[in-house]
Amino acid sequence: MTCDEFQAAYLEGAEDDTTRAHLDGCAACRTRLPSLQAGRTVMADPAVWEEPSPELGEQVAMLLQGATKPPEKAKWPVRTMVGVAAVAALLLLVVAVVALRNDAPDWTVDIAGTDQAPLAMGTIEGWATSNGTRMVLNIDGLDPAPDGYFYELWLSRGPIHVSAGTFTATDDVVVWSGVPRRDYPRLWITLEAIDEDESPSPTTVMDTQTG
Repeated sequence: MTCDEFQAAYLEGAEDDTTRAHLDGCAACRTRLPSLQAGRTVMADPAVWEEPSPELGEQVAMLLQGATKPPEKAKWPVRTMVGVAAVAALLLLVVAVVALRNDAPDWTVDIAGTDQAPLAMGTIEGWATSNGTRMVLNIDGLDPAPDGYFYELWLSRGPIHVSAGTFTATDDVVVWSGVPRRDYPRLWITLEAIDEDESPSPTTVMDTQTG
């Protein structure tokens, strides 16, 4: 099951062994779960599916054009207002789904734990920007950094190492690098002591080139 197939099935309310297996194994979809749950809630509202009145199209058009009030012949009964709310809810849902698709990463790479963190696993998603590379880390099994330490993500090409940012826990980690990923194929994470040494430590906890 692909991520698109899972998200479509989840919005439809499907919860079976196939969708659960995909969610268990896909860190990217787990990060999108709150948005998908919000979309499912909207779609489960009976008002969304209530048949609107024949005048709804004209009324919505006037709303979009910034009209302050409808012409006298137009009526706004409760049923019609429910229809407008339903259309608005559906529009919001469509915008949210389109935003998710438009924000799809330019690349995704698996990153695995080393002997220092054998249970760690996950993915890194990246977006190319005019200022370099934005990355989102989706990692499971990596304990928070001990007191006096932090984790640091590096992009490397041979002996050249560029820091992409630091973090202490793996919840909602977004980092930036001023260089394009295509020039630095290796991504890896080290455990760093809080000191004056700015070079990578020898303690590598995760690496895209493990194995």
